[in-house]
Amino acid sequence: MEAAVFILSLVDCCALIFLSVYFWVIPEMIAQALATVLMLVSMHWFVFLLNLPVASWNVYRYMKVPMGNMGVYDPTEIHNRGQLKSHMKESMIKLGFHLLCFFIYLYR
Repeated sequence: MEAAVFILSLVDCCALIFLSVYFWVIPEMIAQALATVLMLVSMHWFVFLLNLPVASWNVYRYMKVPMGNMGVYDPTEIHNRGQLKSHMKESMIKLGFHLLCFFIYLYR
């Protein structure tokens, strides 16, 4: 059972790495929530606590999108307010986190 959990988490992590490169917010949020819930159900507390802040951040970012914007990465808002640098920094942090999780799942 434990091997199946980490194999599924490894595949999910590969999908998250792909999604974080292409800025697909909703599928990334669902995949991160799936990984978090999977670790909670399988009682891997350390990995669950490692995934929980990122899953919470994804939900927070999605809920804070102002009404009328196209999404989290609205092209007009990024260039008008100079948010591109902060979005790129956030994306690189997420990518590093997903790579770290990939190797944790691979080791387990």
